[in-house]
Amino acid sequence: MIVTERTLTLLMTALVIACGGAPTPARPATATTAPERPRVTPPTESNSWPPVFAPPEGKPCGDLGCLSFPTPERAFAYTLHTQPRVIAIGEAHAQKAAPSVESATRRFARELLPVLAPRTKGIVIELLAPDRRCEQHEEQAVAERTKPVTAPQAETNQNEFVALGFEAKRHGIWAEPLIPTCDELKAVLAAQEGDIAALLELIATITVRESFDFLDHKPPEQALAIYGGLLHNDANPKADHATWSFGPRVSEHVAGRYVEVDLIVPELIRNEEPWTSLPWFSHYDATRHGADTWLYQTGPASFVLIFPKTATTAP
Repeated sequence: MIVTERTLTLLMTALVIACGGAPTPARPATATTAPERPRVTPPTESNSWPPVFAPPEGKPCGDLGCLSFPTPERAFAYTLHTQPRVIAIGEAHAQKAAPSVESATRRFARELLPVLAPRTKGIVIELLAPDRRCEQHEEQAVAERTKPVTAPQAETNQNEFVALGFEAKRHGIWAEPLIPTCDELKAVLAAQEGDIAALLELIATITVRESFDFLDHKPPEQALAIYGGLLHNDANPKADHATWSFGPRVSEHVAGRYVEVDLIVPELIRNEEPWTSLPWFSHYDATRHGADTWLYQTGPASFVLIFPKTATTAP
């Protein structure tokens, strides 16, 4: 999602100030190639995650290694048992026409961010905040051209991503939006009919750049979280949109100490595309899912966390 100049002034400035500094221009795209792989050290008691909730804590609930947990926190903690350096969180963005239930962003901020806090010292948030030296019409043009993607989304999404940055700061986690260069914005506009694909690729490129910057300047025991759409964090993306994912590049940079976790609000699931193309969809039985959190494992370091159904009361 793109922050326009006015919204950026009202929201993002406060976030950056709260996080300890002013935004700096993004580095050239060539910065995504790091000269050295970061030093990897085994975790110790002082820098390890909280105790991992392993089976029999998680009860089998179906195929794809499905495990049922009493709370989202315990399911999320289970995904961290490999002591990853990067935790890439992807969500299905809330939609305007969706049922009125709490978003994945708010649930993550309240319930799951505290699980990360002991070791996670940075979070990159998928919130495009253009360099203010760019011409204003460029960012407005990009926002206008990408409305087919953003228009169906809930109007609260942008504010909730900003609020996530503030909540991260409260837990002692540095937060950074995605800051494209002026040339990168111009390249999206120059793509013409391919502007949507160009924007999705740009999101991945900037995420890689900012992730590398954190990873290469912090001790190896300090972990990084990345929060955005579930399209970008795939460790093994499909060939037709491989350039839209930062997963393979970031995973290689940390020597495989990478985990992706997709967050799903069950009320948003529909028997239609793009839901039906997701690898776990055919294994999910909504009639059996209730107050527990379900966790599917779709790859060696790839998980899908489905929140409990929202409790309702009879009228």
